Amino acid sequence: MIRKIKPHYSLGDVARMAGMESRELRHWEETGRIPPARRNPENHRIYDFDEAHAIVDFVRGATHRRIAVVNQKGGVGKTTTAFNLAGALVARGRRVLTIDLDPQANLTESLGVELGDSDLTIEDVSVNDDVMGAQAIRPTRFPGLSCIAARPRLAGVEIKIFDAFLRETILERKLKPLFEQFDFIIFDCPPNLSLVTVNALVCCEEAIVPIEAQSYSLKAISDLTNTVALIRSRLDRGVSLRFLPTKIDGRVKVAGEILEAVKGGLQDRVLPSVRTDANLVRAPMVRAPVVFSFPASKGAKDYARIAEILLTESAAPADPNLGNPAPPAAPPA
Repeated sequence: MIRKIKPHYSLGDVARMAGMESRELRHWEETGRIPPARRNPENHRIYDFDEAHAIVDFVRGATHRRIAVVNQKGGVGKTTTAFNLAGALVARGRRVLTIDLDPQANLTESLGVELGDSDLTIEDVSVNDDVMGAQAIRPTRFPGLSCIAARPRLAGVEIKIFDAFLRETILERKLKPLFEQFDFIIFDCPPNLSLVTVNALVCCEEAIVPIEAQSYSLKAISDLTNTVALIRSRLDRGVSLRFLPTKIDGRVKVAGEILEAVKGGLQDRVLPSVRTDANLVRAPMVRAPVVFSFPASKGAKDYARIAEILLTESAAPADPNLGNPAPPAAPPA
């Protein structure tokens, strides 16, 4: 059952978004710390998304963060993470912009964004000097969640920008006016370390790297960290990497062994795991992040937990030794 998208939020909803008790939020209103809420015909307090967002900003503090979801290996859960993490952050009263950089355009489709022939996409932003990021933003049916969409022809953008001036910073220049307009900007990167991915990393202060608990999927970590180190040295952009184990099945012994090896090698840069859950496959089919489509599922709880970590922790600083991270130890034979 898909949770109905609310036209407004209750006092309890907003209190949960802000991470506080309803009675405390009510007291804040009664003592003038926040403006009085509107009332519905039943005399209950009601808030639209903008009102809820303003309260969350006041309670938790304003934030403006940019996160690339990246791994040059395909099938590890990049789009799943971008899609569901964005939904989990919106459900906590944060304004989120997602940017689809994958020519497969799965994030665009998952969000239910339908494009007409004249609608601008991230390709137009990347290759057309006259198109800025704001012109390509499209709303979704979820208040607070917007998208810059992709089309399959994005696959050709690499060639089109290869000889461009300052080609690694094209997206940063085009999107910079948006950096203060959203609480989170989440980039869904293609499954490679192409010029498009480098552009996303240059835009961002943080990157989340989904990894499967399979030994061959860990080989990509070294290439990625070396790329980030190169961006830091040549372009003076620091990016903090955090690793997100995905598709974790606690019944599989070797998965647990590899997960422990990952935690041993990457230590505090490992986020809580996302468990295997069929609802994470179903959610894109119904065009709704799992926190809205299957709110009681394991996947919804896992992404909600990750969103809460991002909201309560400061962005991790870029690691000055990121070019040579401690490799995950091999799991026991």
